[in-house]
Amino acid sequence: MSNKHQQLKLHQSFIFNPKHYRLFALGLFAFLCAYIVASTFTPVQTSDASTVIINNNTSDFFIQITSADTLPLSVTAKPTGQLSYKADTINLTTNSDNGYKLYVSTSSNDNNIYQGGDASTASEGYFQPGSGTIAAPAVLSQNTWGFALNKSQSTSISSAFADVTAYVNDTGAPTTESTWAAVPTFANSETAKISEYNASNYPDGTNLDIYYGVNASTTLPTGNYATEVTYTAFSEGVNVFPTMQDFTSAQCDAMRTNTSINLSDARDDKYYRVTKMADGHCWMTDNLALDGTDKAGNQRTLTPNDSNVTSNYTFPAGTDIENDTTSVDTAPQIYSGNANDVTSECDSSYPDCVVNTSTKYGNLYNFMAATAGQGTASFSGTATQSVCPKGWRLPDNTGDFSYANLFGKYGLPTADSTDQSAVQTVQQSPLNFSLTGRYDSSSMHQAYSASYLSRTVANNISRIFVFHINSEGGNFLPLTGGNKYYGQAVRCVFAGQSDEIMQNFTATQCTNLAESTAEVDNRKTMIDSRDGKFYTISKLADGNCWMTSNLALDGMDGLSTVRTLTTADSNVTQDRTLATNITNGTSSAWDTVQIYSGNANSVTSTCNSSYPDCIVNDTNKYGNLYNWNAATAGVGKQATTTDVTESVCPLGWQLPNNTGTKSFSALMSAYSLPTTNVVNRVAIQTIQQSPFYFPLAGYYDSYSVYQSIYANYWSRTIYTISTDAVHYLSFYSDNGYFYPQNHNNKYYGFSVRCVYGS
Repeated sequence: MSNKHQQLKLHQSFIFNPKHYRLFALGLFAFLCAYIVASTFTPVQTSDASTVIINNNTSDFFIQITSADTLPLSVTAKPTGQLSYKADTINLTTNSDNGYKLYVSTSSNDNNIYQGGDASTASEGYFQPGSGTIAAPAVLSQNTWGFALNKSQSTSISSAFADVTAYVNDTGAPTTESTWAAVPTFANSETAKISEYNASNYPDGTNLDIYYGVNASTTLPTGNYATEVTYTAFSEGVNVFPTMQDFTSAQCDAMRTNTSINLSDARDDKYYRVTKMADGHCWMTDNLALDGTDKAGNQRTLTPNDSNVTSNYTFPAGTDIENDTTSVDTAPQIYSGNANDVTSECDSSYPDCVVNTSTKYGNLYNFMAATAGQGTASFSGTATQSVCPKGWRLPDNTGDFSYANLFGKYGLPTADSTDQSAVQTVQQSPLNFSLTGRYDSSSMHQAYSASYLSRTVANNISRIFVFHINSEGGNFLPLTGGNKYYGQAVRCVFAGQSDEIMQNFTATQCTNLAESTAEVDNRKTMIDSRDGKFYTISKLADGNCWMTSNLALDGMDGLSTVRTLTTADSNVTQDRTLATNITNGTSSAWDTVQIYSGNANSVTSTCNSSYPDCIVNDTNKYGNLYNWNAATAGVGKQATTTDVTESVCPLGWQLPNNTGTKSFSALMSAYSLPTTNVVNRVAIQTIQQSPFYFPLAGYYDSYSVYQSIYANYWSRTIYTISTDAVHYLSFYSDNGYFYPQNHNNKYYGFSVRCVYGS
């Protein structure tokens, strides 16, 4: 067995393993006759074993989980049902004096097994969780699944299960000797503790056998069925879960789409689900429930160390209110009467209300409370602070961090509409927007409607933009307006900790960053504040800090308008407007802004014998391709014989020169690679790997992209004004050309790498 260990840096004196995923893929052949049909049930590991390092300023604690990379399981379907099962051996090691607790759950809040892992196939049949629990495991009925523990491992948790021989030797239909517990949903993972050791009896390197079983009937249709399982381990300490305030861009970037972890809010120790969404951002998928008073009954003070504020803000007395209190927009108000409630009022009066007992309502906040006092009755524009934890913020009305952009990634309406299906979908996993209602001085409207705050004031200064849903009328309104004085729900989206935002990067940070080498990878994950996309940066041997992944900034701001680069977020001297992204088949032109985004999320996957120098490197995304005018933020079309100083790079970052201290040539020289154009296959292979990670992203020339063959990276230096040519780095995997000082026409679409500094 081969396992890699990913290290995530946290602190506090607790231990927590936020994710360890197993993908279970079940191929089931169904027939309407009594033939015995064999198939396979093959779990595939979708993430490496995880090691979490916690630094509490005195010592480093760790917790490590490993298990099989794959878990093949032979499934035989019979008309009357047939049990099949396989054991997964979990190895857990920690150096914590408190031992650990280990839990199992699905990775989402749905514990059915669907064809292809997609709930949209539910109407065709699916495996449901069995009826058993750990305390009272039960026989699996037809088309159900569950897990079992090894009774012979002699723990109080496994005592109710059958002896291991009932699983190992079972060859027929389920019997009373073979009993199983349902795998709970992620939100209810605390109900399935499968192992626990304290300081006195903790054995180093504990092995735990866990069996997964399905009772397969031929009534299910033929197909591949899949679900995902998470093992969660933690050690008792200050907090049960890592804090939202310590969550990092690296952790968000590492999460798989539609998977969740639980994080604690350090301000009150309440915990929330955080889900990596299809828009690439990590969102709270429970509603915020922070009160205006702390546990001691004092008015709560938000600080820059724990909240999305730039200076201390204390909620005034009377912030927390109850029923029948007049709502105002001249003072912060938090309605906390429903913080721990869940949807329970769904009935025929509310046809689109979905019961989801795993989703908490949270508190309701007027705009002034949600923005930590900033959103007064006269405030207009976009609030820059909020009641969200440090590193998190309220969503925008439109753009990359908006509800509309999020919903568009799931095929939901991005503009106000009447759509009963969307109202139902948004209440369920992975979005989990509960019908929490709102307070308007006298009524809550729970199970009837919900309003979620943005940070943007509408045209009418008394109103703000909100996402509103209505279960009675089927209204799905991601861009509607709500009064500032209404109490409305809060969801926060992760925007990056201050020291890991590319626009905040400093010369001191660059100096202190350890150099990355081929042997030691010290890449740092950072986030672009303009769209929330993640990039790695490294300090390289030339002494400069470089992006080590390709820029993927789009010309569109989410789903809304063409993106405007500003002096506050980009390397420009005045606001510069980009253009909508193009796809293949569009003619390139040197004097217009063109961005080809068809390969932004792709990775090298087509390397074969035709491209002998192509290196498969699935950690390195291709990014977008930009003509030179786009790469230089629209300035490159102007006639010039000097280096262009503006670019599409983040604030503080720049396109490299052709020569000089911040050039591709100087970078190559620092690694004894060629600095002039040559045929050199070793150099081509070297530059695709650590510490450079330049992928063969290709280029566009109006009709083709050439991925896995070519790589071209813009500089900011004109070659000759007469031919509109620009210097760039290029290398070709088919013929071995390595050209650190190539030059070509402005209209081609090339990749962008940015280097820190001017």
